[in-house]
Amino acid sequence: MKHLIAIGLLCSAFNAVAGEYQEIENPPESGGLIKDSFVVNYTADDFTDKIDEAKILYIPKDFSKQPAFLLRCRPYYTNFSVQYLEQEDKLKDSDETLANAAASFAKHGFVYNAKHDLKISTDGKSKRMEILVGGQNNHLTKLFKTDVEKSPGLLGMSFYFTFNYQEMPSFRGATNTDESEDTFELLNRALQNSQPLRMELDGRNAPDRDFELDIKRMQQAVPESVIDFCLTGRKLID
Repeated sequence: MKHLIAIGLLCSAFNAVAGEYQEIENPPESGGLIKDSFVVNYTADDFTDKIDEAKILYIPKDFSKQPAFLLRCRPYYTNFSVQYLEQEDKLKDSDETLANAAASFAKHGFVYNAKHDLKISTDGKSKRMEILVGGQNNHLTKLFKTDVEKSPGLLGMSFYFTFNYQEMPSFRGATNTDESEDTFELLNRALQNSQPLRMELDGRNAPDRDFELDIKRMQQAVPESVIDFCLTGRKLID
């Protein structure tokens, strides 16, 4: 059963009141960890119900085998990211080194960064693209608490897309990549038809991965107004 929490109220200099809300699809038992659940956090004006920012997170049942999905939504843009775990040894090239297109960040724990092929599909339509996948050894994830043990060689992996919207101020000079445009189109198609969004990630050296975001379940767990703010009510900047 979904659990709605009003976290608090924020007051601006103009005395407008914004409420902070959290909805947990599958609340844990007392003291337990949230698993296999959508968690929604958003801030909305209590007078107009206008949403100012939102976060939609899916926490998997078993993070050691399944991905986490995050939509971080702001007035001008939305970031869509996928996080999962991989063993460092499986990512190494034949010379036993890790590819790292961002080697200058290795001292901060970002030890892997390489291009992977990705196919995203939904409702009979698909797109193929090349994306950057990163891996770091500082932590497994900062999105949620997990009982997966941080062991030597286990990396927190991620890739993401940014959707820049028409509300973006022109002086920022923001644009959208082809990959972001394709992903945005497929996400909205999935939402329109309540169909799952599937991702087939080429592992490069590691095993290939198949990820699936349960869109119909997300629509049941997340307020429609939040989905509208994050995706369906938005248009990409030209």
